[in-house]
Amino acid sequence: MAVGHDVGDIHGSQPPAPLTLALLVGALTFNTALCFLNTNVMGVNDTMVMGSEVVLVATALYLGLGRSAAPYVVLAIFMSYAAMLMAMRPLLDPKAVRDFLIPIAFYLLGRSCRDPRLADRAALICGLIVVVFGLFEFLALDVYVKYFNIIKYYVARGTVAPSDVKADTGALFASGIRPDARTLLPFLGPHRASSVFLEPISTGNFGAIIYIWCLNRKEMRKRWLTMATGIGAIILSDSRFGANVCVVATAAWFVAPRTPRFVWLAAPFFVLAGLAIYGFTSAEVKWENNFGGRLLWTARLVTSLSPAAVWGLSPDKPFLSDSGYAYTLNQIGLVGALGFWSLFIFTPERSPRAWRFKVCVATYICLLMLVSDSVYSIKTAALLWFLTGTSDAAPDTAETSLAAEPVRARSAYLAAGTV
Repeated sequence: MAVGHDVGDIHGSQPPAPLTLALLVGALTFNTALCFLNTNVMGVNDTMVMGSEVVLVATALYLGLGRSAAPYVVLAIFMSYAAMLMAMRPLLDPKAVRDFLIPIAFYLLGRSCRDPRLADRAALICGLIVVVFGLFEFLALDVYVKYFNIIKYYVARGTVAPSDVKADTGALFASGIRPDARTLLPFLGPHRASSVFLEPISTGNFGAIIYIWCLNRKEMRKRWLTMATGIGAIILSDSRFGANVCVVATAAWFVAPRTPRFVWLAAPFFVLAGLAIYGFTSAEVKWENNFGGRLLWTARLVTSLSPAAVWGLSPDKPFLSDSGYAYTLNQIGLVGALGFWSLFIFTPERSPRAWRFKVCVATYICLLMLVSDSVYSIKTAALLWFLTGTSDAAPDTAETSLAAEPVRARSAYLAAGTV
């Protein structure tokens, strides 16, 4: 796709900005709305949750597909591959399709909008919502749980068994209370804010996503306010992972121009191979709630997969949520994972800045899959992939300015540049 053609397309047909923003806010907050409904009005169930996600993803696809043939080809290949896997194993698992439709749908939505200023607004609005709800929970917990009984909601939707409910966390999710000392600002106590996500892990992940976007958008309005919302989300949720991602992603941002795409194509599979070696050779059996312990646990989960599961053909669905790598293999297999990751890495972007952002996102995903499968959660994935699509599709600032200049001035500029 030619750069000149892309610059000209910046003024073409785009999804309505208010509808796009409403869709992203809806993906962020629909679980909060259902939790409020379950706590105060009527019982909800997993069908209502899945139905809400279907509406959000379908709307994103409708707005994002456009007239180009390429997205339809990608969607057709994905659906054909998913159908083949389900035909080869005696299991109909719509969740596997849903997990990978989310990045496709919201990435295409971002590419269709292709306006980084709209993405800036989305990041700021979502960040303010998260921080305001987080402060509400943190400063008025009794009032918050009166209207948002989180654990009751997760039991109603079937995510948590009634026997797994812990008395010491009250109405919060199991991770809402830090069992050991708080890492970030210990004087705030053991409470970890869940905000609109209803659990603190996603709150920390969201903060890292906002930080990465702001890192790559030096010219955005209200950049520091937006970044403050991301950092605030990390602190309120006491997210050690989110804080570490900010550090590592900053380092990746600096080295991005000097690293070839092949390095980032190989990165998750290099990590996966390391986990397999560690899992098969380590004699360590003691698990602790730290990075070393989580690394050991995800290595154990990866090496527990059967050969059929590695290729995505196992009918079994064990609990793999603590390892995104193991979960991905079990859901779509090694071939599917390689295909999706290759599509992400090699999809062309229109500016060097977009490549830097893509490297930061790749870093975030590779790290997140060490400890969780929440990379597939629409609560954070919708905004992440929308920002990624927008970043890839937005033309370089210099090219946009050049395209907007009168032809005579542009010719003089080009002539001067060739001297």
